[in-house]
Amino acid sequence: MMISVIVVSYNVREFVKQCLQSLNRAHFTGQVEIVVVDNDSYDGTAEMVRRQFPEVHLVVNQSNRGFAAAANQGMAASNGEFVLLLNPDTIVEEQTLQVLADYLRAHPEAGCVGPKILNSDGSLQAACKRSFPKPWVALTRLLGLAALFPKSRLFARYNLTYLDPDQTHIVEAVSGSCMCLPRRVLEEIGPMDEAFFLFGEDLDYYYRIGQAGYQVVYHPATQIVHYKGESIKTAPFDNLRAFYEAMEIFSAKYDSLSGGLITRSIIRLGIRLRSWMAYTRSYLATFSSLLIDTGVIGAAFFLMVLVRFLPDPLNRTRDMLINYAPVVAVYVVLWLAIGGLFQIYGRYVLSYSRALIASFIGFLVIATLTYLYQDVAYSRIVLVLASALVAVMLPGWRLVVHVLQAGHKVGDSYRARRPSLFSRRAIIMGSGPESRRIGRLLLRRPDKGLDLIGYVDDHPGPEGSLRDILPFLGRTQELRELVRKFRLQEVIVPAERFTTGQLMALLERTRDLHLLFRMVPHQDEVMLGKANVEQFGDVPFVNLEATLYRRFHLLSKRLFDLLASGLLLLTLLLPLPFIFLVYGLERQTVWSVEGQQRRIWLLRRGREGLRRLPLLGSIFKGDLSFVGGELVPITEPDPQLLFKPGITGLTQLRRNASEPEVARSYQHYYLQHQSLTFDVEILLKALFRI
Repeated sequence: MMISVIVVSYNVREFVKQCLQSLNRAHFTGQVEIVVVDNDSYDGTAEMVRRQFPEVHLVVNQSNRGFAAAANQGMAASNGEFVLLLNPDTIVEEQTLQVLADYLRAHPEAGCVGPKILNSDGSLQAACKRSFPKPWVALTRLLGLAALFPKSRLFARYNLTYLDPDQTHIVEAVSGSCMCLPRRVLEEIGPMDEAFFLFGEDLDYYYRIGQAGYQVVYHPATQIVHYKGESIKTAPFDNLRAFYEAMEIFSAKYDSLSGGLITRSIIRLGIRLRSWMAYTRSYLATFSSLLIDTGVIGAAFFLMVLVRFLPDPLNRTRDMLINYAPVVAVYVVLWLAIGGLFQIYGRYVLSYSRALIASFIGFLVIATLTYLYQDVAYSRIVLVLASALVAVMLPGWRLVVHVLQAGHKVGDSYRARRPSLFSRRAIIMGSGPESRRIGRLLLRRPDKGLDLIGYVDDHPGPEGSLRDILPFLGRTQELRELVRKFRLQEVIVPAERFTTGQLMALLERTRDLHLLFRMVPHQDEVMLGKANVEQFGDVPFVNLEATLYRRFHLLSKRLFDLLASGLLLLTLLLPLPFIFLVYGLERQTVWSVEGQQRRIWLLRRGREGLRRLPLLGSIFKGDLSFVGGELVPITEPDPQLLFKPGITGLTQLRRNASEPEVARSYQHYYLQHQSLTFDVEILLKALFRI
């Protein structure tokens, strides 16, 4: 008799070692075959298994294929009469394999058996016996009725807590952390459904076992310890979202079981709510600073109104507050809008210098507004005094936060485990000595508002080389998932770790994530990017950012295109039909961003500038821009544009841009330096050249 144990691992090296050691101590009358499928771990799991457990059959994937796909690989590579799927964060008793195999051999009607499962503190893990998430079962759990009435057959069906945990029971599902099946059942029902990346694949399997006419059995004659959640802690994705998505797949697959459209709608609502909550947390600093500044500006005017009118009867003061409340609201909106232009509600939320400049410009704008429009005119004394107070308080509270951070009162997440509300979550690219040196230096400076999360690297180094204050989070190709999971805002890159080409490729891949890349120069090395240098203690930063993707620049560029093309089209409204009739029109399809295609119209003949006259319509529509990438027909290879094609652009102005590498470098330069004035400069040069 042979039993095959399948262990799927992902970055839990120490738990895998502990699990395999417990399996080696197992008492089994037959042969034990162990198959470990490693889902591209970066913590040295595969090397450890090869070195310390040479008898184990090791399958190493080049990417994280998910649990179901890896389990299928393990089952296909195994040969045992019985197959035990076992989580790596478990410890099995010596007799567990024997007890489970004996039960399946003695009960041919059983298609799957699971043992009693204990938490690390010895308590019973409720998920070792449970029901399918039918609408009523899920509702009683969500409402807390299952916890209030654990012995009720009506309310406690989710984890079947009304059943005696020391008795064998036929159930709908056992824990996926330890499930044992006969080979004949496995071959009959087929492999696991790989549509389930993580979570839900076990429920799907149990349901299919039941549909095939077999029983799923909870058998507490043996037990294991399960360190619940350890095997997914290091996953670079949102585990809760993955769970919701698995439940959505399950409910869609078994419509009658799940309650149909209503249940799926509830699950989708849960996913949207989860995404909205993550979005809200990501922008909590923005929302909080907006609320604080709104309160500061409103309070300043409220206080100055009281100071100005308190000598008068109380009724007049109250009337003034009521009558001018809408005016103050207008002032608040204007001030906040100006602050937004200076990004004090985004990247520079704690910049007191920008807040001071924004408050001064806000005063000038509001003073001009009250002079031009008497309907919103305010008492000059109130306006001046309130503006002075705003100029002190807007940067003032930001300065207070800086002082608290410098005193380790807030923002020191490494020591206090409570990062500041206004800290910026950051990672360090690379995991070598230079990256760890930068990490240690930055951890000493909580006053700079950086909440360091950990390291990201494609080549983390040999086993044991990553022991440091900060954890290793994952590989570069997982950066998008890590940004969403940890709500990252900044990426710190040692210059010696990346070539310019690698860095530009990384900026391009993550352009929609609005990350700020901070380059730490190596000695006097000059990197591509804007010359925006900051000093963080002993660490100099060169900020690299795709200016074009800032919301302000995107909005200003689109408004310019819309207004300018609209004005030109209106001016040429009468002669345009005659021009089209004389010169004729031809249609072309050109490449746009991300491999998309756009249809455009050109005049059949005439000078190049005249032929592009019909493109004004495409600009007004939003398919093109005045300044953008090249207009490349789809008959030619995709130029992989980083932004919309345009009538002209930096690449079009350069005669030497015919080489793809040169054209790409011009695209990157424009991406990092775009502004409305730069666009006007390019347009003027194009016009004079014509």
